[in-house]
Amino acid sequence: MRALVLPALALLLLLFGPLGAFAEEPIELENSDHTFVDLEDLTNIVGVVNNRGHEPIGVTMALEVSDSAGANSTLVVEPYGSVIFPGKGAPFKFRVQDDLTVKGKPYVLKVEQVNQPFYDSLVLNYTNMAVGEGKVLTGTVKNTGSFEVRNVVIYASVHNEDMVNLDSAISNVIPSLAPGQEAAFTAAPDPAVKAGVYYYSCAGFDLEAPITTIPTGDGKFIAYDLEALAKISSMRYDNSTDSIVFGIKHYNPAGGQAALKFPQLYQNQTVGVMMDGELYDGASVMMDGKTVHVDMFVPPGDHDVMVQGVRVMPEFPFAILGLAAAISATIAAARKAAFKVS
Repeated sequence: MRALVLPALALLLLLFGPLGAFAEEPIELENSDHTFVDLEDLTNIVGVVNNRGHEPIGVTMALEVSDSAGANSTLVVEPYGSVIFPGKGAPFKFRVQDDLTVKGKPYVLKVEQVNQPFYDSLVLNYTNMAVGEGKVLTGTVKNTGSFEVRNVVIYASVHNEDMVNLDSAISNVIPSLAPGQEAAFTAAPDPAVKAGVYYYSCAGFDLEAPITTIPTGDGKFIAYDLEALAKISSMRYDNSTDSIVFGIKHYNPAGGQAALKFPQLYQNQTVGVMMDGELYDGASVMMDGKTVHVDMFVPPGDHDVMVQGVRVMPEFPFAILGLAAAISATIAAARKAAFKVS
């Protein structure tokens, strides 16, 4: 990852504008001042940025430098994780040209909320200990989800026996992982610090935002879009109930909203939302002729969601169908544009 050199004057407004807000951001920098000179005579400064908040974020790191004439500028890099989810961290690395002088320590320049769920579908299998003559991190990553993921990389922090953060390492790119597919990865430290490497920590992964589809078991797929600041697990299509089924846990301890969209197949399509085995009145369903929009409040904790009627009429028990019809009639009479279950 290359650092961009930006003129200090061009960044003046950017720097002084957001910094007041950053003081309240739930960001923690860890081991962010270790420096070494690599075999190309470039100064490397490494560290880890941790997300201690309740929302996925994208972070931009900055480092002040000056040249031989005394002109100041700012180096800008992104951590190896383009999205840092709550409770997670991502390493970063600055590589500074030998004609520049470092002024101070790396700092957080910019933080942006990323409205992207965390799909708990990639399973890493590795040992933390450095392996072989190259002192590498090696292991496998498996896609246990229902859709393909692309351009997967594994990253980690590199440590010596005294737990000093020596380097930030990133693996080879895995172009694609189909559902059920497993691939090997290797991440190596910079040769300049290799002799002192003992173990790795904070291993995580980065990937392109997935194109989310669910196989239906008959050679077809359902395209969907899910927006939620939440962890999503076991996303699948259940053919016996014609349902999209998934586990969800909102990152906000007080709970929060989630929105699911999928194609509307016919005019009188009937969609119902179940949570933890019961008809859920905290969800609303709207259709515009092309798309089904399901909006719901996710209470605190872990929950199982079932959205029925994705392709055909859901097979609700008669009591639930009666309740659904009553809810629909009541709401439609008061407000025809929106309804709970239709």
